[in-house]
Amino acid sequence: MQSWDTANKASELNDYSVCTTWGELNRQFYLLDVFRQRLNYPDLRRRVEELAHRHAATTIVIEDRASGTQLLQDLRGSICGLRAYTPPPGADKVMRLHAQTAVFENGFVFLPRTAPWLTAYVDEIISFPGSRYDDQVDSTTQALDYLRSSNTLAIWERLAG
Repeated sequence: MQSWDTANKASELNDYSVCTTWGELNRQFYLLDVFRQRLNYPDLRRRVEELAHRHAATTIVIEDRASGTQLLQDLRGSICGLRAYTPPPGADKVMRLHAQTAVFENGFVFLPRTAPWLTAYVDEIISFPGSRYDDQVDSTTQALDYLRSSNTLAIWERLAG
């Protein structure tokens, strides 16, 4: 699955658009890839399609706000598995990360040993909320929230007792 946190503009002072690509196996979540770049809307749309195809994503979660809303509308019919994501009501970014802390602490999230994006990703996660950017954090918390609330995980949790 892929989780997109999209930015509105591509200028140097704006946030990044971030896509985290995840695998799930035996109630464990594997971060497979991180894409992070400032893009204007036409390039963002093309990149969503490209990365979905490259990773054979069956689910693509996009926050249903700002440019994400337009993306969801534009991509319906051209990409299967699109899911609009709305953050929990009243939960700010800090609360959303805090809600996923136990998943990390209990060893359910795995990162690759090496990747060109790994240092920047880890630095942003561990320095949040004091980091300059929070786009990778947003994509990660959105992905984990979606994965944990999916029907598949609910079935595993019932079986685990």
